[in-house]
Amino acid sequence: MLSRSPPAPRLFLLATRQLRARLVADGLARRGVAVEVAPSLDTLVAAAAAGLPDAVLLVPESLAGPNGIAAIRRLRAASATPCVVVATPEDTAADRVEALDCGADEVLHGGIPVAEAIARIRATLRRARPMAAPVAEAAVVGPWRLHAAGRRLAAPGGPAQRLTSAEFDLVAVLAAAQGAAVDREVISRQVFRRPWRPDDRAVDSLVKRLRRKMPTDAIHSVRGVGYALTVAIDAAPSPVENCALHAIRSAALR
Repeated sequence: MLSRSPPAPRLFLLATRQLRARLVADGLARRGVAVEVAPSLDTLVAAAAAGLPDAVLLVPESLAGPNGIAAIRRLRAASATPCVVVATPEDTAADRVEALDCGADEVLHGGIPVAEAIARIRATLRRARPMAAPVAEAAVVGPWRLHAAGRRLAAPGGPAQRLTSAEFDLVAVLAAAQGAAVDREVISRQVFRRPWRPDDRAVDSLVKRLRRKMPTDAIHSVRGVGYALTVAIDAAPSPVENCALHAIRSAALR
């Protein structure tokens, strides 16, 4: 029996240099991937917010440039569309880690073969799709479930959604507080590994993204403090993960 090839993803691509964008787009198009080159970051963000592409591909001159980490932050503030970034040989490991922490779903090396890049993009799309609940299991009304394996959050009796690293850490911090308000300083240190500043909107943007994956009233804004969960979330950690969640719980309630 012949196996059917997976459908080609539709990408919106943005590169710092238009010539480089066209070369990458042509290489992908020759392999059956529908690619549209975005003329600007504003256009790309608007398209992602409207849910037009299956994924976004950023090809910056460097991750520190305007179409790198800064672009990832803007995309994540507006949309949960999977984001793949092509790093350059000059980008450091710290740059790549920051790109992932900011919300990139995959960071590819600039010298990666096109066929492998497409395969990794398809894998990113598979991870981003909600996982259907097993047919044999009956829907059970109960608390939300947070799964460390695959960074997934499951609604009561519903499918699991994949979270970014930052989204997963935020849910873990709020869940550990068991309904108590967690201030932005704690969230910033636990999730972004940096102190919070009054002009820092990263925490608020992350909460906005997470609210798209949960009921709108699941995360309550506490004026002058931070955020609190209004739903119960159970975690099913391994012994090692349990130690990590205990450390988060201690920090959140401190």
